[in-house]
Amino acid sequence: MANEDDPTVPVVCPECDTESQVPLSSVGETVESHNERLHDGEEVAEIDPAIAERVQDLVAADLGLLDDAGDSQ
Repeated sequence: MANEDDPTVPVVCPECDTESQVPLSSVGETVESHNERLHDGEEVAEIDPAIAERVQDLVAADLGLLDDAGDSQ
């Protein structure tokens, strides 16, 4: 269960035309549950793609996978 100090991430569902702020600790379960209940398990709702891409970039940088390639920050 999430507490008030838990950071949130935006979750979007283009088919439902919704965006919600979901606690990070429960985002996986929340997205999966939404998709199961409303979209027959199809992966429609997701973490906002811009946020997901940024997290992927940060992880890749931490792992040294980018090694100055395209480092435009």
